[in-house]
Amino acid sequence: MSIRDLLVHLDTSDNGGNVAEFALSLADQFKAHLTAAGLALQLVPPASFMGEYPYDLMIEATENAQKAAEAAYEALKNAAPAAVQTDYVAIRTVPGEARAEFARLGRHFDMAIVGQGGPDFGSDDELMAEGALFGSGRPVFVVPRIHKGPAKLGKAIVCWDGGSTAARSIGDALPLLERAGEVQLVTIASKRDSDDELPGFNLTRHLARHNVNATLTKLPPASDIGAALLSHAADCGADFMVCGGYGHSRFREFVFGGTTNTLFNSMTIPVLMSH
Repeated sequence: MSIRDLLVHLDTSDNGGNVAEFALSLADQFKAHLTAAGLALQLVPPASFMGEYPYDLMIEATENAQKAAEAAYEALKNAAPAAVQTDYVAIRTVPGEARAEFARLGRHFDMAIVGQGGPDFGSDDELMAEGALFGSGRPVFVVPRIHKGPAKLGKAIVCWDGGSTAARSIGDALPLLERAGEVQLVTIASKRDSDDELPGFNLTRHLARHNVNATLTKLPPASDIGAALLSHAADCGADFMVCGGYGHSRFREFVFGGTTNTLFNSMTIPVLMSH
């Protein structure tokens, strides 16, 4: 797999420039095309509303959202390196459908890039990440709120639990891992493991056949796996993390699994997730 076609969700918050810089630098490193998706929600009166609805304010809010997204794209386009081509697509939909629309759009790209979003659950960026992760069938690169600067791919932490979702994430991340100078395949020990078990051995061999020289690191058992992985990533100075995105759909409402939720809410480095 090669990375040639990237999608980024335009973040119109104060952190939007950081997400755009990350996306542009990633596109530049892979000589990929970058499509920026702007969100303009079309507000509709609630069915239970009685009385005269302020339609003029509703139209004004939609227009302002469109203008903000277009302005964010102009800033991204003007900052693009000479080798990176960009274009813009507007997602015009009603509240509650935005992440599904973004997920459908994401199916046409190699990877989606989104911001971590605000600290309160339910921000547009968090919903876009959730939608793309569970609905696009493509990997999602999530950029944390605190991230500054371009995408760095020098040192990678790869989370491995032997499951199919983790395997999917590693396959999706191969183009990134092939560029990394150092790759750690990290497992969390289980009380069921015997002392001589070496989970991931076959996977390190597989990665070596892709010219990825990965070392195996086995962490001790932990009650909070997500926190243990983030702590290890900080200790070893990793540039990014690769992991499976776990969760389920409840009446079409996506829900992060425990480890995925911890990684998403507490990440300090960009995390590539696949489902």
